[in-house]
Amino acid sequence: MVTLALGMATGGHAADENGAGVKQGRADYLTYCASCHGANGEGDGPVSGSLKNRPPNLTYLKQQEMSGEFPQKRVMEIVQGNPDYAMNYRTHGPADMPVWGRELTKDSSDRESIAKARIRNLVEYLESIQK
Repeated sequence: MVTLALGMATGGHAADENGAGVKQGRADYLTYCASCHGANGEGDGPVSGSLKNRPPNLTYLKQQEMSGEFPQKRVMEIVQGNPDYAMNYRTHGPADMPVWGRELTKDSSDRESIAKARIRNLVEYLESIQK
């Protein structure tokens, strides 16, 4: 199931007419991010109250930009934890936020191309929930 959606994301990423990439991104978001950022991305996940730093509301990333554009590159770098993806995965944000690039790579049987597609799908999902 994951391979089908990811194959579409890597082969025809921009032409994903049925939204399979965003659907896969949502599934990964719910698995990896929702416990802190909340099911709707508003920073109110079930463990958010126990964290030292409150997770940000991810639905306002576009509004926070002077250009009014969704900061896709910056969000991808934050999610993957390292702008040079193949390097040693530096941590990002406060120490309580895991480096998801490393986790998604492990979860993708160490196949970086699949992990990158999953990160792209996750970022597309985040873009789709902007207010």
